[in-house]
Amino acid sequence: MPIKAARKTPGVYVTELDAFPPSVVGIQTAVPAFIGYTQTATLSGKPIPNTPVRIGSLADYEQIFGGAPDPTFNLTEVTDTTKQKSGGYDFKVLDAATSTWKYYDLVPTAGTKYILFNSLRLFYANGGGTAYVVSVGGYSDPLEAPKLVDGLNIIAEQVGPTMLVVPDAVNLATSADYGTVATAMLNQCGKLQDRVALLDVYGGATVTQTTLETVESEFRGLVGSKFLNYGMAYFPFLHTNVQEAGDFDYTNIKTDQQLQDILKLESANLYANNSARKTAVDADIAKIGTLTDPAEIQALNQNLTAALPLLADMLRIISRKDDVLPATGALAGVYTWNDANRGVWNAPANVSLAGVTSTTFKLNNEQQENLNVPVDGKAINALREFVGRGTVVWGARTLDGNSNDWRYIQVRRTLVYAEQSIKSALDRFVFAANDGNTWASVVSMVSSFLQGLWSQGGLLGATASDAFSVECGLGSTMTAQDVLEGYMVVQVTLQMIRPAEFIELTFKQKMEGASA
Repeated sequence: MPIKAARKTPGVYVTELDAFPPSVVGIQTAVPAFIGYTQTATLSGKPIPNTPVRIGSLADYEQIFGGAPDPTFNLTEVTDTTKQKSGGYDFKVLDAATSTWKYYDLVPTAGTKYILFNSLRLFYANGGGTAYVVSVGGYSDPLEAPKLVDGLNIIAEQVGPTMLVVPDAVNLATSADYGTVATAMLNQCGKLQDRVALLDVYGGATVTQTTLETVESEFRGLVGSKFLNYGMAYFPFLHTNVQEAGDFDYTNIKTDQQLQDILKLESANLYANNSARKTAVDADIAKIGTLTDPAEIQALNQNLTAALPLLADMLRIISRKDDVLPATGALAGVYTWNDANRGVWNAPANVSLAGVTSTTFKLNNEQQENLNVPVDGKAINALREFVGRGTVVWGARTLDGNSNDWRYIQVRRTLVYAEQSIKSALDRFVFAANDGNTWASVVSMVSSFLQGLWSQGGLLGATASDAFSVECGLGSTMTAQDVLEGYMVVQVTLQMIRPAEFIELTFKQKMEGASA
């Protein structure tokens, strides 16, 4: 019963009593924080660099942070005859004057690969929802580890994010720079205990059969040894369709004069018997590098690609090279979809990825063994291609794979959900009377929340008592000295659900007429 107020004036007084006891409200479990480089960072006309901004859609992102970067590619002539014969080049063009072929590669200009925007595209293609974005620089700025770490420090002060995603880290100049960012992500997760880190394997975009083990080993060294149960790593990278060849034009190819020379060779090959057509096409080629109006550039690009299939092929090659993205943007979307449709207690795995055409490296079972169950336990989750299913998330382990407690992603994330939900609800009891009434209220409140979690399938056990227990009180979780020192100790025990990672089928023949 509430304490009655001391009344001094006669009359009728109304006191309203709560019908329901205090309760635990579950926190959101899949709210990624994306840190990286953006085209702009302006909200309501004011610049907001290094500021956490909550978005709910890709349209929200574009309104505040702009669109995709405009990458440039250099034309590099391939003179190695072995590479020419093996087809190890991007395209070739015939020089009719000398009756020789010229071979070329399209090489991305260093420092122009910014992938946060396209990673957001993957995020929303795979079920993404609410997210936070921190812009640490623009597309004219160099990729630098300290800037990304500064962005991480800023998001550390934001309540709400439950995942850290830093796609641009894979394009840092050195693996040491990547390691600085990766360990900063893990350290923040371990310190705050309310979020996890989604990591890509540095060097995973260009790995080959001969370099696979080296790349794996280097990555495991880069992530260090602290707070590994808060980290989830994915490999390989992905070929995506979030952008198309139509998103590029001739201005993405440098230099202008070299491009003109190549296209003139193609024009001579195609229109040797049509001088009027060749003259018109060559006149268009001469306009390359002279136009600045976007509409005029688009019109010229349409004319050139229609007249010269080689240019269209070059733009498709650029699109193919620029469509490679690390997986964590897509996985952040998968986590969001998984939590909304199956619950955080289910593994975010055995899910086909949307917006993905293939992986950059085709893993087999033997190679995945080394990823999934390494000696040091630093598991890397595989993305595999399966007939009829596309690219599938085929792993559900944390980087702490040798721990029976923290081996699986769903265990780590379910504990974060339960811990943070209960922690938030217990804030109201700080400075409350440390007595039996408070202890009983706390036990009832937490038990009710866990009962709901168990009934949804989030805890293992035939009955609620098998699934969890909650204790708080003198003689059970506290001593008299604890009470004197102001401590109220609540002990929660949970029976966590783990995935059926390995399914064994056992077959036995039954002999006719024989008893079982």
